[in-house]
Amino acid sequence: MTTSFITSLSTSQIASLSTATIRALSSNDWASFSSAQIVALTTAQAAAISSAQVSAIGTAAFAALETADLAALASAAVRVISSEQFAALGSDQFPALTSRQVRALSTTQLAALDSEDLNALSTAQFAALTTTQVPGLTTSQVSTLATEDLAALGTASIRAMTDGQLAALGSDQLAALGTNQIRALSTAQVAALA
Repeated sequence: MTTSFITSLSTSQIASLSTATIRALSSNDWASFSSAQIVALTTAQAAAISSAQVSAIGTAAFAALETADLAALASAAVRVISSEQFAALGSDQFPALTSRQVRALSTTQLAALDSEDLNALSTAQFAALTTTQVPGLTTSQVSTLATEDLAALGTASIRAMTDGQLAALGSDQLAALGTNQIRALSTAQVAALA
Protein backbone atom coordinates (compact mmCIF):
# COMPACT_ATOMS: atom_id res chain seq x y z
CA MET A 1 0.00 0.00 0.00
CA THR A 2 1.11 3.54 -0.49
CA THR A 3 1.28 6.18 2.18
CA SER A 4 -1.28 8.28 0.33
CA PHE A 5 -3.64 5.31 0.34
CA ILE A 6 -3.33 4.96 4.13
CA THR A 7 -3.89 8.65 4.78
CA SER A 8 -7.03 8.55 2.63
CA LEU A 9 -8.64 5.74 4.66
CA SER A 10 -11.45 6.69 7.01
CA THR A 11 -11.48 5.43 10.57
CA SER A 12 -14.19 2.87 9.71
CA GLN A 13 -12.06 1.64 6.82
CA ILE A 14 -9.05 1.33 9.13
CA ALA A 15 -11.14 -0.70 11.58
CA SER A 16 -12.17 -3.04 8.74
CA LEU A 17 -8.61 -4.01 7.77
CA SER A 18 -7.79 -7.66 8.45
CA THR A 19 -4.99 -8.55 10.85
CA ALA A 20 -3.10 -10.00 7.85
CA THR A 21 -3.32 -6.60 6.17
CA ILE A 22 -2.21 -4.89 9.38
CA ARG A 23 0.86 -7.15 9.52
CA ALA A 24 1.62 -6.42 5.84
CA LEU A 25 1.69 -2.63 6.22
CA SER A 26 5.13 -1.11 5.83
CA SER A 27 6.88 1.12 8.33
CA ASN A 28 6.19 4.05 5.99
CA ASP A 29 2.49 3.21 6.09
CA TRP A 30 2.53 3.19 9.91
CA ALA A 31 4.41 6.48 10.01
CA SER A 32 1.53 8.10 8.12
CA PHE A 33 -1.23 6.94 10.51
CA SER A 34 -3.10 9.79 12.16
CA SER A 35 -4.17 9.77 15.79
CA ALA A 36 -7.79 9.21 14.71
CA GLN A 37 -6.75 6.20 12.64
CA ILE A 38 -4.82 4.74 15.60
CA VAL A 39 -7.90 5.17 17.81
CA ALA A 40 -9.93 3.28 15.17
CA LEU A 41 -7.76 0.16 15.48
CA THR A 42 -9.42 -2.86 17.04
CA THR A 43 -7.74 -4.80 19.82
CA ALA A 44 -7.10 -7.71 17.41
CA GLN A 45 -5.44 -5.31 14.97
CA ALA A 46 -3.28 -3.83 17.74
CA ALA A 47 -2.16 -7.33 18.73
CA ALA A 48 -0.99 -7.87 15.15
CA ILE A 49 1.30 -4.82 15.08
CA SER A 50 4.95 -5.86 14.82
CA SER A 51 7.93 -4.33 16.58
CA ALA A 52 9.09 -2.59 13.40
CA GLN A 53 5.62 -1.15 12.89
CA VAL A 54 5.40 0.16 16.48
CA SER A 55 8.74 1.90 16.01
CA ALA A 56 7.42 3.70 12.94
CA ILE A 57 4.28 5.15 14.54
CA GLY A 58 4.58 8.86 15.24
CA THR A 59 4.65 9.97 18.86
CA ALA A 60 1.31 11.81 18.80
CA ALA A 61 -0.41 8.96 16.99
CA PHE A 62 1.10 6.39 19.37
CA ALA A 63 -0.23 8.35 22.35
CA ALA A 64 -3.73 7.91 20.91
CA LEU A 65 -3.66 4.13 21.48
CA GLU A 66 -6.62 3.08 23.56
CA THR A 67 -5.85 1.18 26.75
CA ALA A 68 -7.14 -2.17 25.43
CA ASP A 69 -4.98 -1.74 22.32
CA LEU A 70 -1.93 -0.89 24.40
CA ALA A 71 -2.51 -4.02 26.51
CA ALA A 72 -2.80 -6.09 23.32
CA LEU A 73 0.69 -5.22 22.06
CA ALA A 74 3.15 -8.10 22.15
CA SER A 75 6.05 -7.88 24.59
CA ALA A 76 8.46 -7.62 21.66
CA ALA A 77 6.52 -4.59 20.40
CA VAL A 78 6.55 -3.01 23.88
CA ARG A 79 10.35 -3.37 24.03
CA VAL A 80 10.81 -1.09 21.02
CA ILE A 81 8.51 1.73 22.11
CA SER A 82 10.73 4.80 22.00
CA SER A 83 11.24 6.94 25.08
CA GLU A 84 9.35 9.73 23.29
CA GLN A 85 6.39 7.46 22.48
CA PHE A 86 6.40 6.11 26.03
CA ALA A 87 6.56 9.56 27.61
CA ALA A 88 3.67 10.72 25.38
CA LEU A 89 1.29 8.17 26.90
CA GLY A 90 -1.11 9.49 29.51
CA SER A 91 -1.19 8.38 33.14
CA ASP A 92 -4.54 6.72 32.42
CA GLN A 93 -2.88 4.42 29.87
CA PHE A 94 -0.12 2.93 32.03
CA PRO A 95 -2.41 0.81 34.22
CA ALA A 96 -3.39 -1.08 31.04
CA LEU A 97 0.08 -2.60 30.69
CA THR A 98 0.10 -6.27 31.60
CA SER A 99 2.68 -7.75 33.96
CA ARG A 100 4.28 -9.42 30.92
CA GLN A 101 4.58 -6.04 29.20
CA VAL A 102 5.97 -4.37 32.34
CA ARG A 103 8.71 -7.02 32.53
CA ALA A 104 9.56 -6.22 28.87
CA LEU A 105 10.17 -2.51 29.53
CA SER A 106 13.71 -1.24 29.30
CA THR A 107 15.31 0.87 31.98
CA THR A 108 15.33 3.75 29.47
CA GLN A 109 11.57 3.45 29.04
CA LEU A 110 11.01 3.36 32.78
CA ALA A 111 13.28 6.37 33.31
CA ALA A 112 11.11 8.31 30.84
CA LEU A 113 8.14 8.10 33.21
CA ASP A 114 7.37 11.13 35.32
CA SER A 115 6.20 10.60 38.90
CA GLU A 116 2.51 10.85 37.96
CA ASP A 117 2.89 8.14 35.31
CA LEU A 118 4.96 5.94 37.59
CA ASN A 119 2.45 6.22 40.41
CA ALA A 120 -0.34 5.30 37.97
CA LEU A 121 1.12 1.79 37.84
CA SER A 122 -0.63 -0.76 40.05
CA THR A 123 0.99 -2.72 42.84
CA ALA A 124 0.80 -5.82 40.60
CA GLN A 125 2.75 -3.95 37.94
CA PHE A 126 5.38 -2.91 40.51
CA ALA A 127 5.62 -6.51 41.69
CA ALA A 128 6.38 -7.48 38.07
CA LEU A 129 9.46 -5.23 37.86
CA THR A 130 12.65 -7.22 37.46
CA THR A 131 15.95 -6.88 39.30
CA THR A 132 17.37 -5.34 36.12
CA GLN A 133 14.63 -2.71 35.91
CA VAL A 134 14.54 -1.54 39.53
CA PRO A 135 18.10 -0.13 39.63
CA GLY A 136 17.22 1.84 36.49
CA LEU A 137 14.64 3.95 38.29
CA THR A 138 15.93 7.43 39.04
CA THR A 139 16.28 8.63 42.62
CA SER A 140 13.58 11.23 41.86
CA GLN A 141 11.23 8.47 40.79
CA VAL A 142 12.03 6.34 43.84
CA SER A 143 11.46 9.27 46.21
CA THR A 144 7.89 9.67 44.90
CA LEU A 145 6.86 6.00 44.96
CA ALA A 146 3.67 5.28 46.84
CA THR A 147 4.31 3.19 49.94
CA GLU A 148 2.06 0.36 48.67
CA ASP A 149 4.03 0.22 45.40
CA LEU A 150 7.34 0.04 47.24
CA ALA A 151 5.92 -2.65 49.51
CA ALA A 152 4.91 -4.66 46.41
CA LEU A 153 8.52 -5.02 45.24
CA GLY A 154 9.94 -8.47 45.81
CA THR A 155 12.93 -9.04 48.07
CA ALA A 156 15.22 -9.54 45.06
CA SER A 157 14.09 -6.17 43.68
CA ILE A 158 14.74 -4.48 47.02
CA ARG A 159 18.21 -6.04 47.11
CA ALA A 160 18.81 -4.72 43.56
CA MET A 161 18.18 -1.12 44.60
CA THR A 162 21.19 1.17 44.48
CA ASP A 163 22.52 3.01 47.51
CA GLY A 164 21.32 6.27 45.94
CA GLN A 165 17.81 4.91 45.53
CA LEU A 166 17.71 3.73 49.12
CA ALA A 167 19.01 7.08 50.37
CA ALA A 168 16.18 8.78 48.43
CA LEU A 169 13.48 6.91 50.36
CA GLY A 170 11.46 8.87 52.87
CA SER A 171 10.65 7.71 56.37
CA ASP A 172 7.09 6.75 55.38
CA GLN A 173 8.45 4.65 52.51
CA LEU A 174 10.97 2.91 54.78
CA ALA A 175 8.24 2.20 57.30
CA ALA A 176 6.20 0.51 54.56
CA LEU A 177 8.91 -2.07 53.84
CA GLY A 178 8.02 -5.53 55.05
CA THR A 179 10.22 -7.59 57.33
CA ASN A 180 11.27 -9.84 54.42
CA GLN A 181 12.28 -6.76 52.43
CA ILE A 182 14.30 -5.39 55.34
CA ARG A 183 15.95 -8.78 55.83
CA ALA A 184 16.90 -8.80 52.12
CA LEU A 185 18.96 -5.62 52.43
CA SER A 186 22.71 -6.07 52.34
CA THR A 187 24.90 -4.51 55.02
CA ALA A 188 26.05 -1.92 52.46
CA GLN A 189 22.41 -1.05 51.71
CA VAL A 190 21.61 -0.70 55.40
CA ALA A 191 24.63 1.60 55.75
CA ALA A 192 23.27 3.70 52.85
CA LEU A 193 20.05 4.21 54.81
CA ALA A 194 21.87 5.53 57.87
